[in-house]
Amino acid sequence: MTICGLDFGTSNSTVGVVKNNQQTMVPLEQDTDGDWQTTLPSALFFDFEDDQISFGRRAIGRYTAGERGRLLRSMKSLLGGSFMGDKTQIKNRFYSFDEIIGFFVASLKSQAEIFNGADAPPLESVVMGRPVYFNDTDPTLDQAAEDHLADIARLAGFKEVSFQFEPIAAALDYEQQVTKEELALIIDIGGGTSDFTLIRLSPERHGQLDRQHDVLANHGVHLGGTDFDRRLSVKGIMPEFGMGMPLTDKPGLNMPGHYYFDLATWHKIHLLYVHSVLLELKHFRPVVSDKNRLDKLLELLTHRKGHQLAGLVEQAKIELSEAPEAVVNLESLFGDSAEVTIDNCTLTQQQLQQSLQNDIEKIFSTLDETLKQAGLTHKNIDTVFTTGGSTALPMVQACIDAAFPDAQQIVGDLYNSVGAGLLMEAQLRYG
Repeated sequence: MTICGLDFGTSNSTVGVVKNNQQTMVPLEQDTDGDWQTTLPSALFFDFEDDQISFGRRAIGRYTAGERGRLLRSMKSLLGGSFMGDKTQIKNRFYSFDEIIGFFVASLKSQAEIFNGADAPPLESVVMGRPVYFNDTDPTLDQAAEDHLADIARLAGFKEVSFQFEPIAAALDYEQQVTKEELALIIDIGGGTSDFTLIRLSPERHGQLDRQHDVLANHGVHLGGTDFDRRLSVKGIMPEFGMGMPLTDKPGLNMPGHYYFDLATWHKIHLLYVHSVLLELKHFRPVVSDKNRLDKLLELLTHRKGHQLAGLVEQAKIELSEAPEAVVNLESLFGDSAEVTIDNCTLTQQQLQQSLQNDIEKIFSTLDETLKQAGLTHKNIDTVFTTGGSTALPMVQACIDAAFPDAQQIVGDLYNSVGAGLLMEAQLRYG
């Protein structure tokens, strides 16, 4: 068949196809152990030596290994912003963000077609996932983001492009195991957004194209895993590099914070590698209260290790989903450098909770608004179905437990439920 479901995510992406009459998630890339994974990290690496582009784990690996080039991640977060039509310079050429996202979407399509086999027709029709809101406050920018993504998909070679809300797609995936009618709350907390759908599900409804009357409410907020990473980095890691330390020549003033907020934000890290920023930071050295901490920052930026640091923080957040503490191996960033004294840093569950408290409160406030849209209360919910990597965080689970003590809780495939549901939608629309 020439159809697919494509979940272009902020952190990870998936593609679902029908192969041998079976719904199948495409193995997109091998991990470091040689095992094929159905998730592809949403990352590109532009190599400055051979002008080639790598994707996913390979892109991240090449960059963190020190190869000369430019790494881009969290590209989906650019959609919905007023700057999504801007360009960025990579080596000696300017690329639009549409072009960059297009390279990635085309790579997903190509990998899916390779998986289908040389004798299979090319993929022509796609249902793509989208958050409830690309932009929380501006409907014009929200629609523009979907239009941009549709144009990108067409340029990648798709002839028919349509969209489904990601939590509704996850609901379709979950509905396969439903045995009786129920009112389900779908919670999808991904890398960039937190989305909620209230929907009536049943075996009889499964496979129907028109579900408009079953969907009681959709809502979402532009907060997710990449925001959690940034908060955790600012709270637990950036002080190791001088954030908040006093300036000795200006009582009451501290080291400017914008350097550290940029260092904790994936798509801004590369802005700190330029010579002018390094000069600015060096001018602070005579007046900072802890020169070693500033030297660590300078060493990190000089050797372009900011993205690698962000990766370590992300991994620590994941580890804190199951462990009370996680060690961030800062020593690995500096090798045998004699320029600075460096110690590893331990992050704790308490730090994670303190870092994310405001974001979690906003997310669950949005969930409450979803219920109000439908005129329902927490007690009306039969099932809470969760998907998205950030739903695994203990404090998220604790909030769900407290809010829905009487509902059954179903944990879906954290990374594939949306893509599987998008494929089902594609079969209904184009099959």
